[in-house]
Amino acid sequence: MKTPIAILLIISLGVLSGASAHTTNHVNITTNLLFYLTAGRTARAESTFKSDESLSFMLLGTGTNYIYYRHFPVGNFDFHLFDANGKEIPKTAVGRSLSEAPPKPTKGDLLQSGRYNGYFVDNKGGECRRLFRPDETFNLTNKGVYDLEVRINLCVIMTNGAPDLSAMIDARNVTAHVNDFGVLISPPLRVKVNKE
Repeated sequence: MKTPIAILLIISLGVLSGASAHTTNHVNITTNLLFYLTAGRTARAESTFKSDESLSFMLLGTGTNYIYYRHFPVGNFDFHLFDANGKEIPKTAVGRSLSEAPPKPTKGDLLQSGRYNGYFVDNKGGECRRLFRPDETFNLTNKGVYDLEVRINLCVIMTNGAPDLSAMIDARNVTAHVNDFGVLISPPLRVKVNKE
């Protein structure tokens, strides 16, 4: 009896882990902030990109209220590329520099420097910036289809160690206000990268 239950559990875990790694190119960071990747050809979220094309990220509000946040001077993204066998592809020096851990800002950083730039978006106007080209960011030597996983890290006001979502609709997130700021990490985007 224990053996069939163990086999059923293993199968269930395999199905669940496979389902969690499906391709998705839009995630809500919060209930009112959407994150996705796009290529230069359109502003739409796409599920497959070429390895030699520039990818951009898009942050867009889902409501009419402005959503306020800051970017870190480094470490705004965490990304990984996997081959068809699930083996991670090493990053180039450029890739490593783009994915450093974000530094938690001090009050002095927030007050005296422009290193933690503030932004705001709503459902009429988003933020779109170049992210990287996969073939410059990863050591892609073989042709094939790869899985790219990307998370964005935003600097936001924290309350009791958790992101203060109500403060994200308040300009305190981008002014000289110096509450306790920390890292808001998005769920992962998962898209395909094709190297021809």
